[in-house]
Amino acid sequence: MLQEQMTGARRVPSEGMAPRPRHGTRNGSRYGMPSDLAALWGPAGAGNRPPRVLGLFAHPDDEVFCVGGTIARCAAAGATTAIVSLTRGEAGQIRDATAATRRTLGAVRAAELARAGDALGVDHVTCLDLGDGRLGKQPLTEVAATARAVIASFRPDVVVTFGPDGATGHPDHAMSCLATAEAIRTTADPPRLLHARFPVQEQLLLDVLVAWLTSHDERFTGTAEFGHALKLIADGCSMLGVAADHFDVEWFPAGSSIIEQGEFGTELFCILSGSADILAEGADGHVHDLATVGPGCFVGEDEIATRCPRKAHVVAREDVTCLVLSPGRADPSAGRDAGGAGTEPAGTERFAVDVHAALDHKVAALAAHRTQYALGADLLPRTLLESLFATEHFTVAQPAHAAPAEESHEHAVL
Repeated sequence: MLQEQMTGARRVPSEGMAPRPRHGTRNGSRYGMPSDLAALWGPAGAGNRPPRVLGLFAHPDDEVFCVGGTIARCAAAGATTAIVSLTRGEAGQIRDATAATRRTLGAVRAAELARAGDALGVDHVTCLDLGDGRLGKQPLTEVAATARAVIASFRPDVVVTFGPDGATGHPDHAMSCLATAEAIRTTADPPRLLHARFPVQEQLLLDVLVAWLTSHDERFTGTAEFGHALKLIADGCSMLGVAADHFDVEWFPAGSSIIEQGEFGTELFCILSGSADILAEGADGHVHDLATVGPGCFVGEDEIATRCPRKAHVVAREDVTCLVLSPGRADPSAGRDAGGAGTEPAGTERFAVDVHAALDHKVAALAAHRTQYALGADLLPRTLLESLFATEHFTVAQPAHAAPAEESHEHAVL
C-alpha cells in the first residue's frame, strides 16, 4: 500500500550545486563533512561512510522552511539525503490559480516537492498520501507505523521533523512530530532526532526593507508580482513568528489619503493594487505633483529612515490596496517564548546552522512550490532573504528508548 501511495525517485544534484564526494577522510569533521555540520549527527557521528539525513514532514513545502538550507549543504558535502512528505498537501491553499485546481492540487504539489528536491540536491524524494488535513486526526500508532517504515527503509543517521508545537500549531505538523518520535522510540538502533525550531525574532522586516530601499539612488519601481511575493513572505513570517512586525492589508478608496504630509509615522506601505499620487504641499499652499506609483512600489520609507515628519501627501488615485508593515507584533505565536522553547524540557540542546552557502538553492526550492509561493527565485532583495532564511534552528530531541533488535517486516518506501 505504501509503495502504491509513493511518488519518489532518485534525485541528482541541481545545476550549480557543489560536487558531491562519496569518499572522505576524517580531518576534524565526520567523513569529510564540514565541521559546523557536526551538531547534526552528534558525538557518535555516522562512522566510516557518508551520513544519511532524512527530513520527515506533513506537507510538501514544509521541508524548505524546516531544513531546506541544511539538507542542501549536507547533500553538497556528500551526505545521502531524503525528504518524505506524509501527505500530498491537497487541502492547502491555491495561491496561483494557473498552477492547479482543487482536483489537481495533490498531484501538482507532489510534483512541486520533486522539483524542490532537485533544487536542494536531495537524493530521494517521496510523497505519501495519508490525507492532508486528516493526518492529525488519525491514530498515532498508524501514522507511526508509516514513519517507522520510512526510517527502516532509508536507515538515516539523523531525522529532522517539526517540534511538538508543529511550529504553527497545525495538527498535521504536530502529528508528524509525534509519529516520528514514536517510530524512533520503537526502532532498534534509533537515529538521532532533531526538531526544527522557529524562535520568535526581534528583527523587523520593515527595517531591512527601509535600509534596502534607501540604498538606491532612484526610487525603487516594483511590479505586481513583487508585491504579491512580499505579501506571501509576510504571511509566512506572521504565521511562524520569525519577525516582530505587524502586517496588515488596508484598502484606500480613490481620493483618500494614505499618508498625510507633516505627520509622524512608522508604517511602510507597499502598494499591491491600484495607483497613488505623491503630492508635496508648499508653504504657500501650492501642491506639487511629484510622482505616481503603482503595484510593487513603496511609500513612507524615507521618513522612517530619517525619523522625520512625512514630506509629502500620498493620495489614492484609484482604489488602492496596500500591505502595511509597522513595528509591533500581533502575537502570532501564542505559547511560544522568545527563545522558542515551547514544550521543550529544561536543558534541551539547541543549535543553529548557517545556510548562506545554500541560500540560492533554498529560495529556488521555495519557488518550486508555485501553488503556495508564486514568486520568482530572484524577485525579492537578497538582504531580505538572508534575514529570513539564512539560519536554520534545531532542537535535539530527548534520546529515545530503542526497541529490542528484531527482524524488520516493514514495507520499503524509499
